[in-house]
Amino acid sequence: MGGLVARDSELEAISRLLAGQTSVRALVLEGDPGVGKTSLWEQGIEWARERGLRVLVARSSEAETPLPFAALIDLLDGVASAELTGVPAPQLRALDVALYRADPTDRPPEPQVISIAVLSALRSLAESGPLLVAVDDLQWLDGASEDALAYAARRLEREPVTFLLARRPGRRSALESAFGDQQAERIDVRAMSVGATRQLLASRLGLRIPHHLLRRIYDTTTGNPLFALELGRTLVGRDLDTLADLPVPEHLEDLLGTRVADLDDSARRVLLAVALDADLRVGQLPHPSGVAALQAAVDAGVVVIEGDRLRAAHPLLAAAAQRQAPEAEKRDVHRRLADLVADEQRRVLHLALATIGHDEPLASRLDAAAAASAARGATRMAIDLASHAARLTPPEVPDVDRVLALARHLNDAGEKQRLTELLSYRLDSLPHGAPRVTAYLMLTEGVLEQGSADIAALLDKALAEAGDDPVLRGQVLSFMAENDAIVEVRGLARADERAIEAVALSEQGSPDDQRLALNTLVWTQALRGRPVDEVIKRYYALPTERAAMARYPERITGQRLAWRGEVDLGRPVLQAFRRDTVDSAEAHALARLHLCELELRAGRWDDVEGMLDDWAASLDSELLIWPMYERCRGLLEAGRGNVEAARQWAGRAVEKAVTTGVRWDWLEATRALGIAALLAKDLDQATARLSSVWEHTLREGVLDPGAFPAGPDLVEALTESESYDQAQAVLDVLAERAADQDHPWAAAGAQRGAALVEIHGDAYTDAAGAALEAAAASYGRLGLLFDQARTLLSLGRAQRRAKKWGAARDVLERVVEAFESLGSPGWATDARAELERVGARKSASSGGLTATERRVAELAVEGLANKEIARTLVVTVNTVEFHLRNTYAKLGIRSRVQLAAAMQGTDEVAEG
Repeated sequence: MGGLVARDSELEAISRLLAGQTSVRALVLEGDPGVGKTSLWEQGIEWARERGLRVLVARSSEAETPLPFAALIDLLDGVASAELTGVPAPQLRALDVALYRADPTDRPPEPQVISIAVLSALRSLAESGPLLVAVDDLQWLDGASEDALAYAARRLEREPVTFLLARRPGRRSALESAFGDQQAERIDVRAMSVGATRQLLASRLGLRIPHHLLRRIYDTTTGNPLFALELGRTLVGRDLDTLADLPVPEHLEDLLGTRVADLDDSARRVLLAVALDADLRVGQLPHPSGVAALQAAVDAGVVVIEGDRLRAAHPLLAAAAQRQAPEAEKRDVHRRLADLVADEQRRVLHLALATIGHDEPLASRLDAAAAASAARGATRMAIDLASHAARLTPPEVPDVDRVLALARHLNDAGEKQRLTELLSYRLDSLPHGAPRVTAYLMLTEGVLEQGSADIAALLDKALAEAGDDPVLRGQVLSFMAENDAIVEVRGLARADERAIEAVALSEQGSPDDQRLALNTLVWTQALRGRPVDEVIKRYYALPTERAAMARYPERITGQRLAWRGEVDLGRPVLQAFRRDTVDSAEAHALARLHLCELELRAGRWDDVEGMLDDWAASLDSELLIWPMYERCRGLLEAGRGNVEAARQWAGRAVEKAVTTGVRWDWLEATRALGIAALLAKDLDQATARLSSVWEHTLREGVLDPGAFPAGPDLVEALTESESYDQAQAVLDVLAERAADQDHPWAAAGAQRGAALVEIHGDAYTDAAGAALEAAAASYGRLGLLFDQARTLLSLGRAQRRAKKWGAARDVLERVVEAFESLGSPGWATDARAELERVGARKSASSGGLTATERRVAELAVEGLANKEIARTLVVTVNTVEFHLRNTYAKLGIRSRVQLAAAMQGTDEVAEG
């Protein structure tokens, strides 16, 4: 098949992929260098084109790994912007900048935007017919392209887009992982057999090898076709029958080195040039000598021409050329390449690689090139260029600006360790004043052994360094107040005072200084339970400039609405914030975090789980380095009622938070542990966990009771433990703040708590029951369905204890249905246990099934798979499986095969 030797099974897999005869969306060819995976990959491309597929091709190379978006430039090389009509204009503009088709604006495109644009581009191209994305040497795929392609791969579903990938053995790439095990097929391309080796040498080199010699060739090359061919080339023209020894070097890789060394010098230099610049074009070679040298390299089989682009016939040949060339020759080739390439960033990079000593004019050019690369979003390239600029700076020339510029690039790229090493090493040599203050503030973003303790120490040093300079002092006070308020959650009164002073001082600085201070003041005021509208108005009245990363007051507005229980008002605010920050990866990630937090309050578990799954797989999963993800998972599992999972996730978050000193995550994770303990009836643990949250917020001056909403749950734990005086003390604070702040959530919580204290302090009364019912209704009006269901659970439990059997049964049946609808199986089980103690009635018309269980069962009987049922009902697959398990148990069956008959039986009962 395909003219390749002994590769039928691999070629059949490729054929199935291209014909759409398999459920996988990606085929990965994995094998050692020279084993033939690229030949298979190239055959797949040829077949795809013959079948009419649009093919996007990228050949990754080691030389291009540091170059951002190199693979995307290859893949979309033949795609005109006019073809991408389905890509929204902002995305297309960002993509054009990344692909060097457009000049950057004053704000570089964020990687997240480019990733979204790549997804839109693939979808747009696939509208015209099936599309194949083919990437060779995946292990060398540049990080920016890999992230973008992985982002797209996770989100492509029914579009006719498939991937053909080839790579060496090693760690699975992010692109492969994006498909998961179900949608990716992996083929281990193995060495050839003895017979296949004979056939290969005969078909490619015309060699007829005696068996004893063939066996030695095979044993020497271990069946690797590349090495077998290289060894075979040394045998062409010899008398093989009388050959005594094989001309084999000590290491097989040296066969390629020997071949490179035997090249004509001009051809070898062409190969070296291609190895040092993987984007070299035919027209960039000097004429006519360059054309002759290129032809010699092509004739020797070491360089291949694809369109107008040059590449090494095999990466090992390029590696051999680099390994053999003296450093002086490589510098000379870099110097010559600088005269050939058109792009200024690549030109100055070649010049830097060709230069050993100091060179201030070149360092200045590198500064400009680094800034231009950063403006395109090519942060890794900017780091390389800025690093060379610093290296080439003469000792007598101040390099402060270069050091700080490199630090900013490292910070933008998430290179926290290198940022820390650079600034820690250079800090003492930086001039006093603004440079040191800037360095201290940037170091707070780095890798710190003691977490928040180190941040506080750095900020103290920065404040001392700022001295009486009002602008510098204002910057540091803003950082200090922000750290106190939203990292350590301590001393909120002092943090608020610092923020107010920072705002006053910032008026002598730039609009960015003022934005920084005002944004910090929004945080401190919100946590102190005060309105923030006027501060936000001042923020947006400032002249329009680029705001500091992730410092946007809209996210605080949305959070504050969530704290107040006004989730239906907060949701559109945070959704709009997420849309507006699509070009800022960090702000976009924070918007998702806050939407998760809001939906956790609302009890919309499926929405939360979808966002968390997206978070775990996303490009920005490492941007939010504190245990935000873990504590959200802990709260989600507590809401679903999965006690052990909640303990694991929240426990992990607590452990990380203690290590880093991030008190915000500690508070929320501890609250999750308290809720899980309440469900598990571990009242001592629930009281301890929830008390620690409540007491911390009281002690540190967090006045908004909904910021860390432990109060009502703590009242429940204390009343269940018969600690009525303590419960009343919590309730008094909650009620006071509800009144002072006109706080809807706190008001509903205070109403719930007061009823619980009355019921457990004396005895159940109809008035207390009505108060609980009213509190549940208040939660319902706010859209807080989980709080509503839990309040009703308390009501049903109290009625059951008071032997109000009928009323308890009615309430608890509603509670079971509510928890099942939310997707809270653990809580539904708890409510069902209460119902069983009452003596639940079963509805003949439903066969004992809830409405949700019956709908799931009906769809299953229709033949829908669990995923299809989940999509139809807009729930998760886990929720579908939960309802099916309950249905099987209630109907006394074990499988779908029995479900149709069992459901028919319930219908007959209903008709009777």
